[in-house]
Amino acid sequence: MDQKPGGERLDSLTGVLMRNAAEARIAAGMRERPGGTLFLCEVEGIRRINERRGYLAGDDCLRRAARLLSYMIRPEDILGRRSGAQFVIFMWDCGDAKLAGASAERIRNRFRADREKEGGKLPLSLTIVWTLREEGSTCGTLLARADGELARRRAGLEAAEDRNRRRKDRWAEDIRQVRRELLEQIRKPGAYCQDYEMFKAIYRFLARGIIRSGQKACVILLTLVSREGESPRLQEKDALMERLGEYIGDALRVGDVYARYSSCQYLLLVINTTKSQADLIAGRIREKFLSGGDDNDVLIHHCYDLEPAHMAEAGAEPGR
Repeated sequence: MDQKPGGERLDSLTGVLMRNAAEARIAAGMRERPGGTLFLCEVEGIRRINERRGYLAGDDCLRRAARLLSYMIRPEDILGRRSGAQFVIFMWDCGDAKLAGASAERIRNRFRADREKEGGKLPLSLTIVWTLREEGSTCGTLLARADGELARRRAGLEAAEDRNRRRKDRWAEDIRQVRRELLEQIRKPGAYCQDYEMFKAIYRFLARGIIRSGQKACVILLTLVSREGESPRLQEKDALMERLGEYIGDALRVGDVYARYSSCQYLLLVINTTKSQADLIAGRIREKFLSGGDDNDVLIHHCYDLEPAHMAEAGAEPGR
């Protein structure tokens, strides 16, 4: 335990007066001179620093805080470490609310400047309250008032943090809900069957994407006709198209998409596939489909490579 030349005890960690020594000097000074303001300062986040960075880091923060506070007072003012991360200051020539508020703001600004200057070091934040000396005040009553104000300030900060935490939790729940809504549980391997409007949206999304990615894709149109080149008989068409849809779903990969385009046509969008590969895919589907039916049905196909989306010129008509 260190001592000042006058015998006053100093805090061994920070080098400022210990709590009892500081309060004794404040009480003695109040008996001899009028005026003054008591400030109570608390360094924020020390417990968190101790838990995450270790006690040596926390001790370093307290030493820095004491040094910064000592820069902000005059030789006749009193600075002491009250407990933990809490410091007490008594300024004698600070006798009204305007001066007290300005002094508190100067201290806060000094800590802000330190945060900006220190860079890699642990940043210091300070909560500071003050109470003016009034007639009949003692050191004890001033400290009690300051403790009450600090507790209210701390409660307000904790309430704000709690609101922010709840808000963040609500937003986190939003993203979890989005994930649940968007996540698809794939029931079986095979392509992604959609209606034509959704197929068109996926097509356009990929067409935009390949501007940047250069990804290959191909579109296949499968058409079911009779050997005479006519549409199949109405009473047979739905059953034939349902069977064809099952063959398409099994033949394509999970990342591919297909949709019924008309009463006797399917559109397929196959990813990472060239036109020659698309011809082979259509051939496999035709072979399997025709092997399960009669000789009156024919399946023909047309395909083309998916091209990047084109930026329309100003004033140009759509599709031109």
